[in-house]
Amino acid sequence: MPTNHNSINEKRLTALFCQLVSIDSESFHEKEMAEAVTAALKELGITAVMDDSAAETGSNAGNLFAKIPGTGSQKDKEPLLFMAHMDTVAPGKGKKAIIHEDGTITSDGTTVLGADDLTAVSSILEALTSIQENGLPHRPLELLFTTAEEAYTKGATAFDFSKSQAKEAFAFDCSDKMGSYSQTEPTLLSFTIEVHGRAAHAGFEPEKGINALLAAARAAAQLPLGRADDHTTLNIGRVEAGTATNIVPERAVLSGEIRSLVHEDALALYQRVVDIFKKEAEKIGASVQEKKIVHLTAYRIEKNDPALLRYQKVLHDLGVSGSSRVNFGGSDINVVRRLGKDGICIANPMYGAHTTHETTNVKELALMAEIVRGLMLS
Repeated sequence: MPTNHNSINEKRLTALFCQLVSIDSESFHEKEMAEAVTAALKELGITAVMDDSAAETGSNAGNLFAKIPGTGSQKDKEPLLFMAHMDTVAPGKGKKAIIHEDGTITSDGTTVLGADDLTAVSSILEALTSIQENGLPHRPLELLFTTAEEAYTKGATAFDFSKSQAKEAFAFDCSDKMGSYSQTEPTLLSFTIEVHGRAAHAGFEPEKGINALLAAARAAAQLPLGRADDHTTLNIGRVEAGTATNIVPERAVLSGEIRSLVHEDALALYQRVVDIFKKEAEKIGASVQEKKIVHLTAYRIEKNDPALLRYQKVLHDLGVSGSSRVNFGGSDINVVRRLGKDGICIANPMYGAHTTHETTNVKELALMAEIVRGLMLS
């Protein structure tokens, strides 16, 4: 059914977004944001329950989950799950939203804005408010506001999805033009490799040492760092070695990540990295310890995916052009699909995310709420 654009209160939505921006909620510090979202839902008569995932994630808050019964002619339909994350990246302390004359919203330039993902949080809340005040019948709805999404989706990963009966999920966490969605997201694994050698005095008896850094450097020089191929990236972002300039380093630690749109290719590249390090270590009598964590598993949205078809119908009713994109980031949808549910990550108005130049704008924020409301009423 076509939606009524007049039912989204643009002024109220913008004020809510600015209010949420003013709350500090860097990853693992989402407690105050969770309290604000809980209070906003309570005003709508919706009870949000905080789970106990904080013990696993290390956050000072858990994920928020709520169930909303269906109404009217749609009360017996299957529920849909709506997701947004409460955390922001750093620098995110002391954020302030500044509304410019053309409707653009920015921070003051010293912090991120937090449009990632507060445009989604505020749009979900406004959509629910609009539905209630207009008395619109809707199917059963589920809401999940997660913690630590920016930290490899730790919050969603720790959530007990057996609490959710929805077969379709929608997360609003893709930075692209409105109407877009992530057609694919990658496998993402992080790794740590430790090379162990033997310490010795660098001046008196360097020949008695086994230089762990030497083996690590020779191995790293052989890796396809950057774009390993057209669908895989490899990066070593941290290197630690040695204890003093006059000691042959007996330990070198390298930490990095691999992303690939093909899960098996990510695992194969990791094994290649390990093999190269072991080979170089053995040449000089060193040894290697390695550890990996698979945070995300690659998926691809097919044309007949139920969540995608529902989204495309809403876009059509709103007169919005749809498009897809390859997303080399990740989202909570990655967790959902790994568990066998249908779901898509939808673009919302956040531009320059993860930078102090991040922006959103009033008109697209209202359109985002329209899209969310359309899905809730679909």
